[in-house]
Amino acid sequence: MEENDVEVRESLRPGRNEKIMDLVAEAGIDVAPWGVRKDGSVIDNPRTNQMYCYEWAFGGDGQPTALCIWHSSLTISQGSVLYDGNMRQYALELGRVATDRSVSSGVRYSARTKEKRARNFDSLVQRAYRKSQPVRVVILEGKRRSDPDLGWDTSQVRYRALDSESWYVHSYSYGDGSCRLVRKVPPDRIPTENDTLSLQPVFIDQFSLSAPVSKHESTGFIFDRSSEVRRAVLERAAGVCECCGVPGFKMNKGGIFLETHHVVPLSEKGPDEEWNVVAICPNDHRRAHLGEDRAALRRRLIEYLSAKYPFAEEAFRTLSNVDFDATAQS
Repeated sequence: MEENDVEVRESLRPGRNEKIMDLVAEAGIDVAPWGVRKDGSVIDNPRTNQMYCYEWAFGGDGQPTALCIWHSSLTISQGSVLYDGNMRQYALELGRVATDRSVSSGVRYSARTKEKRARNFDSLVQRAYRKSQPVRVVILEGKRRSDPDLGWDTSQVRYRALDSESWYVHSYSYGDGSCRLVRKVPPDRIPTENDTLSLQPVFIDQFSLSAPVSKHESTGFIFDRSSEVRRAVLERAAGVCECCGVPGFKMNKGGIFLETHHVVPLSEKGPDEEWNVVAICPNDHRRAHLGEDRAALRRRLIEYLSAKYPFAEEAFRTLSNVDFDATAQS
């Protein structure tokens, strides 16, 4: 690394402990929800709202994206500042810790919380890559913990600052989740025959393969499903199973396949809304219907959606006669 490169990287090291809420707002993201608790009550100091202040990525859904990245993760190549990472793999490792019954419940809970944060980071990077959108980066300095086996040990941020420059996702692997972000330099997104990662994928579910159906009675009911909801959920998942984190398979005519699944079934008056629908691999979809662990799987998916949509937890509670130990019958 040349001396000038060292100076560039060092110039990005934060020296003030700015509040993450203020930096997120500076990045152009709406922070009004920070001022309200899950129950709708007002928070006196929104900057301490634990639903948001410990997250690793913010924005999306029509808003800018802001990612928290450790200064120690930054490298220099050919005069450009880079970040190379793989939050999907990290989420998978944390998921294994979260289901390891040999460790304490506290470690499992911590690992599960971090897994959700990692998946959100990965999802926003994918979206920025697909849409060729710039992202803002909050650079962190402090005591960093990255080993997923230490589910109980948390990183301690000493300083943070919002980089004044935009960053761009130059590459994202739908196969393994690895990505590269580059500071200030927009990517060359002209696709080539061998550069499949530069092609914007098409996301497909089981209902994309057949004509839409109307509700009618036979031995039971078949319900219409909103194509807009399905499309939004598939976009949210970005080709990766929202249960196990494994990428969907590529179809022979193109497109990445996952199956959409109502966590609280339509037959149980579950709403056809994004916050009640997940995109999961066919194997997990069968588990959700037929597996002996289907009740636990449903609870896990409800936790996942409640983390995505803060209002969803209360909405799930208000659904009439929802027995989370019952067989899932989406």
